[in-house]
Amino acid sequence: MVIKAGLIINPDAGKDIRRLVSSASYLSNFTKVELGKRVVMGLDAGGVDEVLIMHDNYGLGEDVFTTLSKRVSASLKLVETRGTGTALDTIVAAKKMKEDGVKAIVVVGGDGTLRAVFKGCGGDVPMVCVAAGTNNVTGAFYDATLVGYAAGLVATGKVLNDCLIKAKSLEVLLNGKSVDTAVIDVAVLKTPYIGARAIVDVDYLAYAVFSKGEPTDIGLASILGFLRPTSFESDLGYLVEFGEGGLKVRSVVMPGEFREVSIKSFRPVSIGEVVEIPQDRYTVALDGERELEVTKDDVVGVKLLRNGPLLINVCRVLRSVSVMGG
Repeated sequence: MVIKAGLIINPDAGKDIRRLVSSASYLSNFTKVELGKRVVMGLDAGGVDEVLIMHDNYGLGEDVFTTLSKRVSASLKLVETRGTGTALDTIVAAKKMKEDGVKAIVVVGGDGTLRAVFKGCGGDVPMVCVAAGTNNVTGAFYDATLVGYAAGLVATGKVLNDCLIKAKSLEVLLNGKSVDTAVIDVAVLKTPYIGARAIVDVDYLAYAVFSKGEPTDIGLASILGFLRPTSFESDLGYLVEFGEGGLKVRSVVMPGEFREVSIKSFRPVSIGEVVEIPQDRYTVALDGERELEVTKDDVVGVKLLRNGPLLINVCRVLRSVSVMGG
């Protein structure tokens, strides 16, 4: 049996407007190629027989393929997409990888990239994200070599399932119909147009539903992290209403940027519960990026589910294969 794993590199990760308004790092395509190469070498060391690599419009995946084809034992294969230069390419690649039988996928990107992978392959393919975006709530802050090695060990079945974390997800409902999915947060903003997708001004926040937020997170999840820390393992999420008259929470909404956020109210949300947002004209952001425009006649709902990505805990994997067993 050929053991397969996937590699998806997002050329656009870590390049949005937040580079202009915060201290967020810029990650060049050259650096992403180097990260991808280290992932492949880690997967190879973990025992993977074949690595499927997404072919992107910038040729990052092709560079990894060309450089390493004769340097690693694993065979490498490029996965073609529709070439749109959008998240659709990632979704298509993840779907194809799942259909081809990969046992793990490594993502070089941020939370938005991992969300697209999840939308493409669902929640039963173990995945891990090399932190290469802006906020990286789902990202692994380890060298890409170790991330690839951990994913390889998972793919080959050399570690137990307790090295995996089943995350939650947030299903977005518009007038009763499912229209999209987020992994970490769904934010509702008092702005009528999408504009620049990334959220840079938290003063426009009206409501947010979180599946996860811890003090070590950056971005909107930082708000919940300093208000009521909640892990992916927890069976609760939270609805937060923003506005004066309640608490003040100091959070890190972008790298290097602290903001005092006014919280009017907040409450826990249970698995399976649908939160209905009071009607108004809004934009809805999924995992930190505005995606939907809604009118005053629309009804927005958010459902918390336990069907999110199956995340690889790199530290647990590597501890489990240490000589003394951690």
